[in-house]
Formats: sequence, structure tokens, C-alpha cells
Amino acid sequence: MVTVLLGAVMVISANAADKSSGGDNGKKLRIVLVGDSTVNDGGGWGYGFKQYLTGNIECTNTAANGRSSKSFIDEGRWTNALALKGDYYLIQFGHNDEPGKGPDRETDPNTTYTTNLAKYVDEARAIGAKPILVTSLTRRNFDPTGSGRLVPNLVPYVEAMKKLAAQKHVPLLDLHARSVELCEALGVDKTAVFNAEKDGKPDTTHLSPAGRMEFARVVVEELRKKVPALSPYLLFEPETTNKPGKVYNVKDFGAEGNGHKVDSTAIQSAIFECMTAGNGGVVEIPAGTYLIRPIYLRGDHLTLKLDEGARLQGTTNFLDYENAVTPGATLGLVNANGLTDLTITGKGVIDGAGAVWWPAVREAKAAGIPETRHRPRLVVLTHCVNVHVEGITLQNSPSFHLVPADCQDVTIHDVTIRAPADSPNTDAMDPSVCRHVTVAHCTMDVGDDNIAIKSGHPDNLHTNAAVEDFLVENCTFLHGHGMSIGSETTGGVKDLVVRDCTFDGTTSGIRIKSDRTRGGVVDGCLYQDLKMKNVRIPVNITTYYPKVPATDVTLPMTGTTPRYRNLKIVNLTAESPESAGMVVGLPESRVTGLQLENVKITAPVGLTIRNARGVQFKNSEIEVTSGSSLILETNADVSGLK
Repeated sequence: MVTVLLGAVMVISANAADKSSGGDNGKKLRIVLVGDSTVNDGGGWGYGFKQYLTGNIECTNTAANGRSSKSFIDEGRWTNALALKGDYYLIQFGHNDEPGKGPDRETDPNTTYTTNLAKYVDEARAIGAKPILVTSLTRRNFDPTGSGRLVPNLVPYVEAMKKLAAQKHVPLLDLHARSVELCEALGVDKTAVFNAEKDGKPDTTHLSPAGRMEFARVVVEELRKKVPALSPYLLFEPETTNKPGKVYNVKDFGAEGNGHKVDSTAIQSAIFECMTAGNGGVVEIPAGTYLIRPIYLRGDHLTLKLDEGARLQGTTNFLDYENAVTPGATLGLVNANGLTDLTITGKGVIDGAGAVWWPAVREAKAAGIPETRHRPRLVVLTHCVNVHVEGITLQNSPSFHLVPADCQDVTIHDVTIRAPADSPNTDAMDPSVCRHVTVAHCTMDVGDDNIAIKSGHPDNLHTNAAVEDFLVENCTFLHGHGMSIGSETTGGVKDLVVRDCTFDGTTSGIRIKSDRTRGGVVDGCLYQDLKMKNVRIPVNITTYYPKVPATDVTLPMTGTTPRYRNLKIVNLTAESPESAGMVVGLPESRVTGLQLENVKITAPVGLTIRNARGVQFKNSEIEVTSGSSLILETNADVSGLK
């Protein structure tokens, strides 16, 4: 589980207090948020914090899930954050520093934790900035005795931060004390509104949308008191607060929801009205079946809410999806482009009516010929920032279901995606060239990749990979091709974490796929605490796609040669009816630095390894029905497993 951060450092340029609104040169001030999941835009208060900023200041959120004061430094994230040269840095750590988080993360409050915080403070000051320490948001776990008090398990880190703040004369915002006071005053029942959900149960670490806004408010109040120079840049009311009347019920615009009348025009009218009113709002889809052609989400700070019993049902007329701008291309059923603060939420369903599209695809594949027409995708989000998709069900897309492309700060939570197991190319999620993404508590049961992370064009805007800081946790993978990277990896993939997930009946489990024409660097991926049952190929890492040849031919390295390095698999238990899997690189580009720790795979056939350097097993075993647990082919450098 992604854990909460404990402390925070807000860094301010030395002359920020002297700047007038917008700065002397008209350049906006910048806040950079640094930390883990309680600061990020998904499960933390970072999203809400942004809504309290005026137009004269901007906020970049670099908080990454699961990081501690130690791992954030070790992974180079703090160096990257400093390189942004923000006027303000908000840096928060603690929960991942606690005992039991593993040697890569945990710290001692009075030694290593304090040393790390001092490093943040000193290095912030070294670039001419002023640090501000912020103690952590409390966990909302009440004492089971009924005393009405919260369990005080963060106190050692809170006290260590207070001590350091006094020693280094750093302003301190005691968010921990404020959040404890608020929650204990409200009590168990009223505090529950702040909790996210995990497997249908309250998640007392991460925040619901209401929690994100409430605790952002607390941070802003503390900043006003402790850093008066920031007051001109802080709103008294969040930018996205919806005034009364800012809910647009599509039935008020003529939608009938009877499953027969096409309601696209009415729904589009509600979206347009919401956009033109300004400052966002909620377009509400009440219970009913709404037959629609492609619709377009418009306007920043928009929420599309599908009530329980609501269904957006795609029409079955192929011509409805033709793209007039690009002949031969198709439109998605639900489309958004260039939006900020977009939320799609509720307990309703978006259904693509894919059954009318699939027979022709199956026939074409059986005949070995191309498809006769392109198929639409279900939800396509392009160039959007701060995206939240929560609670809904997506089903029966003609092709891919959920496609965020060139998006940043994306949270996909508690979403169910399903299509028949034999439905062609019905990937559940295909995020492409996206940064700072969290996929949590989702269930995916489809006919192709459950998740396929794509990085299909070079990154021209950043120095790192085009796909970076991606977390998949507490998800259930059913029918489908597993947790995939690729096959498009040209722009590179960095810092993927997949943990606490269950695979049952997938074709592959961990899958990385590319080839010599579309490769890039896949670096620093962690797969942890995974359980696989009836998975044909638990580990499927190849630089050949779609098929691995029997023999290799060495070719020169090029800009599209795939390179996989620094991959780690920890605490994997897998049962396969076919094989343990394969790790196959290219002779000119071996898979490098693969670690497998506490891995147990049971399969008829062992793990094939070819063109791989530095494959290390630790406390692991592969039980096979016959033959060797490892099938070592050419250029296989393996240690730690017999």
C-alpha cells in the first residue's frame, strides 16, 4: 500500500517575500511539491492545494508514491526537484520511513531521518531558497477502545521534525497536530468522509476528494499564519469550488435516458453550458440508458458524474464514429483534449457496444488480412493535466477501453473494466506518454492487455523518460495479457512500481515487449508482492515482438534498439500451467541488472534466459515438473539459483 508522508519542507527563494504579485519581471512564482502519496494529486492533498493558488503562482507536483526521505534522495528525485529551481518546494516524508518498510526506505527518526531532512533544508538554502517544515497528516485510525482518540503512531517522526526545525531555525507548519485535532473533534463517523476506499473498505491513509480539499485548506491556513509573505498568492476559497447551481443534469437539457433516443446532443449541450459558465462544474448523468454518438468533454475543472444505474451506451452505427478531419480514422466514444482538472466519476457504466465490431475482426485475423475498418476506443483523454477517473465501469469497447495520452498527474481508482475474454484488442488501459500516474484498486477482465504502458514517441520536453513515475497497486488482473510495457517504448519508461496485485487467468503476468524498430530505455521498474494463479507466462520479458526467434542475429545498436535495465521482482508467488516464462534480450542489447528476490514459481517448464547480464536470484525457487528450473541459452549470466 502506498503510505503517507510525514514531514515536509517548503522551500522559498530568499527574495520571494519582496516580490510583488507576479514578480518584478512578470514571471510567475513556482511551488514544487515533493514527497509521496499524501502529497500527490491522487491520494493526497496536493490537488486541493493547487486550487488555492492565485494566477500569479504555479505548482508542479513531483511527489511519487511510496517514497521515503531516503529513497527520494537515493533515486535522484531530490536532485531533479532542485533542478526545477522553483521558488517554493514542499517536501513531505515520514510514513514510508517507518520500521517495516524495507531497507530501501525505512529510517530512524533521530538519526537517518533527521539527517535526510537536514539535507533537504541545507541544499534548498544552497540554491537561495528558504525551507519550511510541515509535519505529516495523521492516519485516521481511531483507538478501538472507543476513547475517540487517534492511534499516535507517527509521533516519533513528528517530534524529530520539530526538533530539527528549532535547531535550524526553519518555520514549521504542524499539519499533524491540526489534522489530529480536526479528526478527533469530528469523530469516527464524520471523519470517514475524508477516507479513500480500498477493496470496498475505508483507506485511512489516503484521501477522498473531500479529504484532498479539506486538508489542503488546513495547509493553506497554516501558511497564512507562518509565512505571511505567501498570503497574496493564496485564495480564501478554492478555485474549483462549485457554487449552488453548478450541477448540470443532462435531463434538464432534453436527455431522456430511455435506451432508444440518441441523447448525444442533449449531453453535449449540458457540457457546453457548464464550460461557458466558467470555473467548472458537474455534468450529471442520472439513472437511465443514454444512447450516444461520440461526445466531447469541454472546459477545465469539469466533473462528469455517472450516477448509479446510469449507462452511456454507444450507438451501433459504424458511420457515427468516422473522423471527418482524418479520413479512415475513428473517434472515441468519450473524448477530451487539453483539459485541466478533469474528473470522470460515479457508479455508472460506459458501454461501447463492441459486439457489433468484433466478428469482422475475428474473420480478418483468421484470413490473415488487415481489418476492413478502424475501430473506435471507449474513453480517449489527450494532453490533459490532473485527471481523475474513479468508481465507474467501462465495458465492451470495440478496441481499447481507457486511453490517456500525453497526460500528467493521472489517478485511476476503483475502476472496473470488462469485455469477453475472446474480444480482440480490448485492452483495459493503454496510458501512452504519461507522467505521474496512479492506478489503484481496479479490476480488469478483458481480451488483450490488462494494462499496456506505451512510450511511443521520443521525449522532446524532458530529460528523463517520456513515461515516468507510474504506480499500479492493489489491482486484480483477470482474463487478458497481463501487466505490460510496450510494445512501443521509443520514449523510454522509468520508475514503474507494480505492487500488491493479483493475477488470475492472465496470459502473462509481468510483461515487457518491444523490438528493434520501436525500442527505448526501460529503467528502474519494481514488481513487488504479486500473486499469480493460472498465469501461462508469469515472467515475460523480451526484446523481440511479436515472436521470439529460435536464434539470434547481432545487429548494430541504433536509436530504436530496446534496452532494459535495473528491473527488480520481489515477493512473487506464481502458478503456471505452461512455463515459468522467459527473459530474452538482444545479442547487441542484453537485459541488464534483473534481480529476483523471494520469488517462487511453480510450472511444468523452467525459466528461459538468453542475452541477459547480471540476473541475480536471492531466496528464490522455480519448481518444474521436468527438466531444469533455468533454461540457459546464449549469453546468459545468472547467479543465485541452481
